[in-house]
Amino acid sequence: MEKYSHFKAAAEVEGDWHDRSEFWLLHRPAVRGRSKKYLYREPLILCGHGAHIRIDRASLLIRNGFTHYPQKREEIRLFPGDADLPDRIVMLDGSGGITFDALTWMAEQRITLVRLNWRGEVSFVGNNSGNCANWKMVNNQSTFRGTRRSLEYSRKLLEQKIGNSISTLENVFPQNNNRELAVSRLSKWNLRIRKPGKSLSLSTLLGIEGGAAAAYFGAWQGLPLKWVGLHKRPIPKSWLAIAPRTMVWRKTGVNARHPINSMLNYGYAMLASQLRGEIVAAGLDPSIGFMHGNSSNRIPLVYDLMEPLRPIVDKCVLQFALENIFSPEDCTINRVGACRLNPQLARAVAKRIQIAGDSGAIVREYMKQFGLS
Repeated sequence: MEKYSHFKAAAEVEGDWHDRSEFWLLHRPAVRGRSKKYLYREPLILCGHGAHIRIDRASLLIRNGFTHYPQKREEIRLFPGDADLPDRIVMLDGSGGITFDALTWMAEQRITLVRLNWRGEVSFVGNNSGNCANWKMVNNQSTFRGTRRSLEYSRKLLEQKIGNSISTLENVFPQNNNRELAVSRLSKWNLRIRKPGKSLSLSTLLGIEGGAAAAYFGAWQGLPLKWVGLHKRPIPKSWLAIAPRTMVWRKTGVNARHPINSMLNYGYAMLASQLRGEIVAAGLDPSIGFMHGNSSNRIPLVYDLMEPLRPIVDKCVLQFALENIFSPEDCTINRVGACRLNPQLARAVAKRIQIAGDSGAIVREYMKQFGLS
């Protein structure tokens, strides 16, 4: 029987857009890497067209959107003061509406509204306006950038990021020459960062970060992804396996051209929205960063503090991809070659991430720099 188990599983996941949407709608991925030490409210993730949020008899009535036909309308009702209220309502692309009364209700319950576009980018975060920046912390944030303390803290974050990158490689990829070479290079970068008495400038640290990223993503190869239904619809050859992730994804307007990169974009966006909420709730100003440039980034502090957690998101996404069997109906390619995920698949990925790592601990550690935690 074991001989035919893979073919049976493949037959169960093969199908058209409706079948694949239903498959991912009912998919319940296990959430890993969560620490029970820190409790936080989980996000509610919506997708599809025609979603609607309004007040009904003092409760928040949420009707999820449609992604395929036929589909049963998902309806969720939230009551004020409930211990299980989400910290965010995240809308993945799609369309719909929300009433002013619903926005007021969400603000009173400290629920943030987040909208991600189909590229997995955060296009809107709002509504949790009850949290105001603390003038003392904001003043300290402004004077923190460029100081010796900020350099030391940047060095610490980069050390954590490289350590987590090594952990992801060792936990996801099998032992081979590519992995061992990458781990060796990453370990050497970390030794340089840790060297006592070594004075490193911010530009040097960013150069190390770039070199470490090149070594880390360069090892992303050799693991095949499982697909079915390729006799019905072809896919690009590069989609058959996990491919190295280049740094062009950081450039604005560049679309993901591989399903893994599309999944990672959603994972990073979920992380950014969670971290932004933690920062604002702590009374900090997310627009004042200390490590990366502020010119084209409106919330640089979010992206500074999320660096150590990126490899943890990577691990969640890679494990999710390796555990599942995909179909060509899970992704579409637009006219410019961009890979767009089935909305229900994107929702399943976002649920798997929830939040990887403890973003609250990162924010608390940052606040310790000012003695205000």
